[in-house]
Amino acid sequence: MKRCLSNEDRINHLPEALHLHILSLLPTKDAVATSALSKQWRSLWKLVPKLDFNDFVYEYNPSERDAFSETVSKVLLSHKSPVLESLRIHFRVDKSRAADIGMWIGIAYARHVRELSLYFSSERGVTNFKFPIGMFHSETLETLELGAWVLVYVPSQACLKSLKTLRLQSVDYKDESSLVNLLSGCPNLENLVVNRDEDGVEIFTVEVPSLQRLTIFDSNDGKMAGGYVINVPSLKYLEIHGVESRQCCVIENAPELVEARIVNVSKIVDEKLLVSLTSVKTLSLALSPLEITFPTGSIFYQLVNLELHTYKAEWWNLLLLMLDASPRLQVLKLRDNSCYEYWDPSVACKKWSQPNKVPECLLSHLETFVWRSYRQRLEEEKVVAKYILSNAAHLKRASFSEMPLQERNSQEMVVELESVVRASDSCELVFE
Repeated sequence: MKRCLSNEDRINHLPEALHLHILSLLPTKDAVATSALSKQWRSLWKLVPKLDFNDFVYEYNPSERDAFSETVSKVLLSHKSPVLESLRIHFRVDKSRAADIGMWIGIAYARHVRELSLYFSSERGVTNFKFPIGMFHSETLETLELGAWVLVYVPSQACLKSLKTLRLQSVDYKDESSLVNLLSGCPNLENLVVNRDEDGVEIFTVEVPSLQRLTIFDSNDGKMAGGYVINVPSLKYLEIHGVESRQCCVIENAPELVEARIVNVSKIVDEKLLVSLTSVKTLSLALSPLEITFPTGSIFYQLVNLELHTYKAEWWNLLLLMLDASPRLQVLKLRDNSCYEYWDPSVACKKWSQPNKVPECLLSHLETFVWRSYRQRLEEEKVVAKYILSNAAHLKRASFSEMPLQERNSQEMVVELESVVRASDSCELVFE
């Protein structure tokens, strides 16, 4: 009879490359623990190309949390992989010495690290951690993520020639020149994600010729101050959320822009900002027409996919403006992400006004109409739905979904919408 291998033997007979891949999927603490399995596994973890340390998991175990810095240092000093693909360290800055953190970064750079993620937490009143200046000089780093309780101080131009992705999560900046020196030293940067609050920068300038994706989340709820200047000739994707306490957002140069999401930024939306978006093919808006100035005569000739959020005051008037300005629109999505219990009645401050002329996109191009969270709270919602169905001559599919709280009205909704005489004989009506 053939001898069956035990589960342990089966694992031991796997190729070493597969062992390392399996260990790289584990938190580093667990990967190191496998050294107790057998002699074969004793030093295997030292070759794992991905290391992940997370001090937050020790939140309810103070003794282990206090030893976290020592553990990270021992593991990195014992590590033997010639190339470190990824190093992630999430920890409390007030529990680690600056010298230790500097050593961790130095070891990572010596091992040609490609992805580095450092996320700090701290008790209130603790000074933000300032990295060694040498951290912003690397030939191999491709992804850098810095998060919270970090002071970005870059007195001269950085040198991050291989960096493709940069994520700055609620960090502070020594001054505006530190931001400029950091970004100007990333000649191949393609993806920038920024989470901001009050961070020491008044005018946040993004001027990176190679950048293709820019995402900004701004949670500053203080006094109106500062803003953004975006000069990115290769930009293809732009997403801006929550810039409610900034005075301006200027897009100076973005001729290649294909997709944009503009959410809760009405106070800084002006004609120039919207005009800068006229090249996009996909656009998502959560704006109120009461708070913006829509550009007269501007046409979104390239726009084929439009998503409009319906929890903003008089959103249907913005919808009409966009339909008129988007002659080639093929897909229209309406969405309401607001909580039903906290719905703002000011949404209904002005009634729907029937347009004198049917927009060209409805007559010639619109094929898909999707309405998520269709609740029929307002008469305007019913009117808008019926208007689209009765005028979209080439519509192939119209789908409606409700919030769970409105299930009792489902049958009424179905009957009312099915009774609409549709402009397109081939339109499929779907209720989800």
